[in-house]
Amino acid sequence: MKNNITDGAKFPVHGLDREGPRIPYTDNPLDRTNRNREDIEWLDSHWHHPNTRYLPFYELRVGMSRYPKPELYWCTSRDLIDHQSAYDQSVFLGLNKAGTACFATVINEKTQHELEEQNVGFVDARSAAVQLEDGRAAIVAQARSLLNWHSQNLFCTRCGSSSRPMMAGLQRECTNSNCETVIFPRIDPVVIMLVVSSDGKQCLLGRNPGYPGRLVSALAGYMEPGESIEEAVRRELLEEVGVSIAEVRYFTSQPWPFPSTLMIGCFAVAENLKLDVNLQELESAQWFNKKDVQQLFAEQNQEFSAPRPIAIAHHLIRHWLDNS
Repeated sequence: MKNNITDGAKFPVHGLDREGPRIPYTDNPLDRTNRNREDIEWLDSHWHHPNTRYLPFYELRVGMSRYPKPELYWCTSRDLIDHQSAYDQSVFLGLNKAGTACFATVINEKTQHELEEQNVGFVDARSAAVQLEDGRAAIVAQARSLLNWHSQNLFCTRCGSSSRPMMAGLQRECTNSNCETVIFPRIDPVVIMLVVSSDGKQCLLGRNPGYPGRLVSALAGYMEPGESIEEAVRRELLEEVGVSIAEVRYFTSQPWPFPSTLMIGCFAVAENLKLDVNLQELESAQWFNKKDVQQLFAEQNQEFSAPRPIAIAHHLIRHWLDNS
């Protein structure tokens, strides 16, 4: 049995500077330029600079212009001049290609109404990802995850005192001078794997009780402390469907901002086809051949449906389907 994860040429990554479909929430076009986050003078010069842009969020929904086509709506400091709270709840995202500083900010209901009068709508991150192009959904993922993290970490995790933003929103610090614990954004790693038969002719798809409609998908699970990617893949598959794995192959990853998950996509080659489905974890699981999967993508299957392109599972399954 092989124990090492591989990223061999059999499964090329569909990521930055590679051919293939773009996976939503990846390919962020902003330069995060973290070197400037501790430069107070640099930050002060950009907070109210007329060229600086602010991406507004209201209740974790992002502002988007409606016409002539859906696009991220960037406010200027002039738009926020009467809304000091928007500055107080801003996080630095990075610089765009023109060198303009870009922030994400939380706005109040009054500002939301004012922007909606200017043809701005507020949509959830899933809807934004479906409508946006060229990596712009990755900006939404970055911003939403950070803003949500700040809202959930107003107090020190060590002593319970209040905390404050640092590093232009990339960290928080306890305000208690006897503590001063620095808090970092939490990221939850999840392995998501498409199990394939040893001859490559079948893949294993499962249905979680919480899935909408008729959806079936690749299996997934959170990684545990002290666990490697390949160990997590093997453990999850043994626990959920009783399948032993001969080999794990890395495919690609996807930030999933609900609230801040990193989906680690892999292929797993099964040693055999026998299933022992854990009904406490899954509603069902079964093997599908390529004709079955083609019908799923063509929406010709009356019993099941395939994951949408917003999900990394869609790209795992599609890649297997399109490659021998």
